[in-house]
Amino acid sequence: MMHGPSLPSVLKSNPATHDTTTTHDQLIAGLARVTSPQETPIYICAFQDCNRLFPSRERVMLHRKRDHNSEEDRDIITWNE
Repeated sequence: MMHGPSLPSVLKSNPATHDTTTTHDQLIAGLARVTSPQETPIYICAFQDCNRLFPSRERVMLHRKRDHNSEEDRDIITWNE
C-alpha cells in the first residue's frame, strides 16, 4: 500500500517549451531507456499541486523554502524511499 501523496491521473497543463538543443541524429538514435530508482532518483514536489521534479529530497526542500515559503517535508512523491 502506498502512503503519502500520489499524482492525479491528469496533471494541470503548462505551455510547452520548444526543444532547441536535441539534434536530428539524437532523435534517430533514441533517447529512452529503462532505469531504476538507484540510477535515476526522482522527487516530486506535490505541495499545493506544484508537481515539479527534483533529483534529491534536499533540492525539493530548497525549492519549498524559496518558492513556497515553507519548510514542510510532507507531500513529496518519490520511488527512492
